[in-house]
Amino acid sequence: MKTNIPADFSFSQSNLHTYLRCRYKFYLRYIQGLLWPAQLTSDALVYEEDRNAGIRFHQLLHQYFIGFDQDLLVQMAQNDPDPRVLEWFSSFLLSPFAQLDGELNPEKTLNANIDGKLFTIKMDLLQFVDGLYHIYDWKTSRKIPSRKTLLESVQTKLYPLVLSEALSSNFPIHFHILELNQVDAPITFTFSAPEVAKSRDYFMLLTDEILALEEHEFFRTDKLQICKTCEYRSHCNRGIKAPGISDLELLDMEDYLETGNLNTDLV
Repeated sequence: MKTNIPADFSFSQSNLHTYLRCRYKFYLRYIQGLLWPAQLTSDALVYEEDRNAGIRFHQLLHQYFIGFDQDLLVQMAQNDPDPRVLEWFSSFLLSPFAQLDGELNPEKTLNANIDGKLFTIKMDLLQFVDGLYHIYDWKTSRKIPSRKTLLESVQTKLYPLVLSEALSSNFPIHFHILELNQVDAPITFTFSAPEVAKSRDYFMLLTDEILALEEHEFFRTDKLQICKTCEYRSHCNRGIKAPGISDLELLDMEDYLETGNLNTDLV
């Protein structure tokens, strides 16, 4: 039977990443709307602390870029129950990212209709300076990803595409990633028009594939290591006991920042 994905469904970094990891999880979460998954990790308290610390840090940076008093924000970081928030914020303040010029738009959401399909992104910061756009992303990863991993990620390819479509931007588009646990080594990607066109082709093919699938074609991944850290694993009879926090690959805030959903995804 053909799967009826709503006409107003918007593809995002989070749901496309989920689909690429496991079609069935995409089906359960975004089509069936299953809201009560299994416990993600046996170290539930540690997981909650990581997640909430990341959210509070992103909120601090949002307040910083809309003009809150810096001393007040430092005091808020000092009073945060997780000492990492102060470490991250202090590292950020010492970085060049804290001294950006031009038009700055924190927590900027953009939507684009590309070939009749809706796409949504939410950037930590969008800068417009000297006629060009710069995307900034703050990460608080337990396990720091490689440059190659970041370049091949859905987020890195999708954000410049949606930006170019939504704002008819000039090229190149710059994408800067600041890993707060390695602040002295920011990563920058530069995207030309041909590179964004290549991403466009990729996402058109990918979303065409998703929209054409029958229900039975949303199959379970054959990579069982992914199941180990999937909160939907009990629906597939692939484990009931939750893994430890050390088994999680990389905790990020994109799902929360895009949707407000506190059931953050693994990316």
